[in-house]
Amino acid sequence: MPKKLSAKDLSAFKDMLTQIRGVLSGDMSHLEEEAFGVGGNRDTSDLRVGDTADGYYQEFNLELLERDQSTLREVDEALERIENGSFGLCEGCEEPIARERLKAMPHARNCIECQREAERSGGF
Repeated sequence: MPKKLSAKDLSAFKDMLTQIRGVLSGDMSHLEEEAFGVGGNRDTSDLRVGDTADGYYQEFNLELLERDQSTLREVDEALERIENGSFGLCEGCEEPIARERLKAMPHARNCIECQREAERSGGF
């Protein structure tokens, strides 16, 4: 059974999550510019009917933006769990999440077993 995280561990995970948050925020700004143009005003006056390359690129950037927004929410929620003392505890079984899992995915909510079960039941 994994051990509960120390104050030093929590500080290191908080730093890691804060760094991930900064990277995601920068990526999201870049993706927004790519998808919508600078200031949200993408010039589409030169597009012709059937010109799908720009449309595909924009759709791809929007999908990446949506994924990053979802991950950013998870990171923010993990930072909240650090503040309220529940970080590192599985939301399924309430046991400590393995340190190795948290190093790989610091915003994890569940231990591996509970995550697998959630994915099998479609509730991830």
